[in-house]
Amino acid sequence: MRIAFVGCGAAGRPLGIAWRKAGHTIGAVLARRTAAEAVGVLGEGIAGGSLDDADVVVFATPDDALASVAARFPLAPSQIALHLSGAHPSTVLAPTGARTAGLHPLRAFAELATSLAALPKTHFFVEGEAVDVAERLAKDLGGTVARIATDRKILYHAGATTAGNYTVTLLSAALDMLHRAGVADGEALPALLSLVRGALDNVERVGVAKGLTGPCARGDVDLIRRHMEALPPPSRALYAELLRATIPIARAKGALGAEAARELSRLMEAT
Repeated sequence: MRIAFVGCGAAGRPLGIAWRKAGHTIGAVLARRTAAEAVGVLGEGIAGGSLDDADVVVFATPDDALASVAARFPLAPSQIALHLSGAHPSTVLAPTGARTAGLHPLRAFAELATSLAALPKTHFFVEGEAVDVAERLAKDLGGTVARIATDRKILYHAGATTAGNYTVTLLSAALDMLHRAGVADGEALPALLSLVRGALDNVERVGVAKGLTGPCARGDVDLIRRHMEALPPPSRALYAELLRATIPIARAKGALGAEAARELSRLMEAT
């Protein structure tokens, strides 16, 4: 297929290189200031060329610009308009007049060489009217490909944000607790990262419920009460909300009895 780009930044460039290596042709590359540079990085393409001969036009612009940019580039009904956003449905590209699709790599892209190397380990999620084309292009990138529902895509993105971003938030909160306990900066983060990696390894091996450990999974109400008594109000409130979300997982594991779950719930509500 002949693939053109409207915008071609941190995400578009590794994908474009991988598609070229997979046998696709890079056509026009349109960008306000960096089209020529992007063509040089891709190793192929026409800076500022026409979109008319493209089979697929990839809109690799920032999320908040997709709708306005799409309205500026009318395409033929036989063409595919595809974007890389995880939050927006493919229908945001409907003003182009083309068949639309979304292809989201569940990966944070930064340095080019690292991003290219990560593609075979990346999960790609596709949706839209032209989902078959998006799926084919995603498979050409390597990695794992799955379809998602267009009308529920925002829930997918919320889940990805929770895992990818709020893990950092939790680490920040945990670091504050260790610092309050007197653990030095240079010791606290490495220790917590090791702990988190171990928890992720457990989940990968045995699943979420069986991978849960700690006082909630054991039903250690007294220890959790002591935790909450020791924490300052903002941290205590966060701890209580995490406890609320963890109780059903501990119950699913089978290690937390009904009475202990009720005690934990009462403790949480009293916070």
